Amino acid sequence: MGTLGFELKSLEVFVATAKTGNMTAASQHLDISQSSVSQILANLESSLGVKLLDRSVRPVELTVAGRYFYDQSVHLLEQAYKTQHVITKGSFNSLHLVRIAMVDSLAATVGQPLIEVIKAHTENWTMMTGYSHLHQQGLLSRSIDIIISDDVLERQDDLRRLQILKEPFVLVVPKQFQQKYPDTCHSLVALSKHLDMIRYSEQSLISQSIETYLHHQGLDVPDRMQLDNTFAVLSAVAQGLGWTLTTPLCLLQGEVFRNQTSVIPLPEKDSFFRYLTLIARRNELGDLPEKLAEGSCKILRQHFLAKIRQHYPWLDGKIRIGKYT
Repeated sequence: MGTLGFELKSLEVFVATAKTGNMTAASQHLDISQSSVSQILANLESSLGVKLLDRSVRPVELTVAGRYFYDQSVHLLEQAYKTQHVITKGSFNSLHLVRIAMVDSLAATVGQPLIEVIKAHTENWTMMTGYSHLHQQGLLSRSIDIIISDDVLERQDDLRRLQILKEPFVLVVPKQFQQKYPDTCHSLVALSKHLDMIRYSEQSLISQSIETYLHHQGLDVPDRMQLDNTFAVLSAVAQGLGWTLTTPLCLLQGEVFRNQTSVIPLPEKDSFFRYLTLIARRNELGDLPEKLAEGSCKILRQHFLAKIRQHYPWLDGKIRIGKYT
């Protein structure tokens, strides 16, 4: 990225000249000499490589390029004055803008109450979902401030990590198949001989975790179906197209398919878990990460656990919310 062709002082001079229509008035307004105004404007046009003012008329008028640059300059100066006011005032009780990214299943399940927590501590905010590896890149490149991810970025220093959720993976099969072949559903090897596995997209971290699990179990399951999101995956299972591995939080994204699917625990010796962690750059956001982590855990207990206890009570003791190590 190249260097800017202007400084804030030159923008002040340019805007003052455009507003007053002459350099003398601008110099008096800014309490600098007229020659300084003239020199600053000449340097500004030279560095930008474009004529901003038509000096052949009185009062001075803006060129087409000058009009565009004037609008942008006014905006930049307003932001600069606001930033100076906030910094000199020294009050940072709420952050101006916080950009948050999280896994789809969390946003879909507790997104609305979580946004209320975010609103209470920030002036402005954005929230996005998508693939975890893109969120990680955004956090490290500073385009995202906080992520709630299933990867703790353990190789990265200077990050604040707060544990949110530990949940087991479960097996989901078509209900009619489970009723017809109940014994088959207790063995992934046997199940794979009857039904195809419905996978998450290989770009997702949940898919990579599942593939690692299958490899450790010595299972070579044909790769025939990959779908982008949990709703699509559970829809395919409900239609009898195959079976899948997912987590309780993800199950709530496909509640509409609950009567058409059966959720079965993996054998205790084969169980594995998904971990969600709130991650932020250290020392930048005050106590906001802690407040969001506390809010997330409270919301999960109130909304998520209540539904799990209602529909899958056998999962209750296997889920940990908050610190789990």
